[in-house]
Amino acid sequence: MTLVKQVSMNCHSERLSLARGISCSVLIGGFYAFSLCAFGQDSGSLRSVSASISCDTQSNSESQSHEQDKSHKSAKNKKSNEQDGLSATMFSEAVANAVIRRLRDGLEGHSQRVILSIFDPEKMNDYSGFENQIEAFFNHYETFRTHLRMVQATTDGEKGTVITEVEMEAIPHGDAPPVRKQNQLRFELERSSKGWKIVELNPRDFFS
Repeated sequence: MTLVKQVSMNCHSERLSLARGISCSVLIGGFYAFSLCAFGQDSGSLRSVSASISCDTQSNSESQSHEQDKSHKSAKNKKSNEQDGLSATMFSEAVANAVIRRLRDGLEGHSQRVILSIFDPEKMNDYSGFENQIEAFFNHYETFRTHLRMVQATTDGEKGTVITEVEMEAIPHGDAPPVRKQNQLRFELERSSKGWKIVELNPRDFFS
């Protein structure tokens, strides 16, 4: 009779220990929780646990891949919409907004290439001097924070004119304090074989 009780108590203890392991799995979650449960199972159950972990890992990987695809498509659509604006036949506010977005992206992305891509090197007066000015400007400042707001967009014959309110905080390299600039910039645009481009900017010394 004593032996039967002892066996019963041992079995009860094992079941209680396993139950605790399952309880931990709920609280902890993830790989370690599955490991706790696995210690109380046979080899067939262990394979099932491994399969579950593998499925969870694959699911997370697919979710991350899906998010990356969405981000890539969003950036691609944004670029496509911007290109559509710049390649429009007639000047409009959509063209003006596309130019402003390109200017903002070039500044905040600290990209001379993006900035200069909206200027026409063939029609802009002293383009090489302006190019050198932009290079010096970007070499002096490490980052830019900007706020651009279109004030006016008008058409004059084959040209478009955009007046934009620009607020900018430029952070120099090193320990120098930030420089804050605010001004209205006037852009004159003409349509080229590559879309609408800026042919004149006033005042140019804003980027200095």
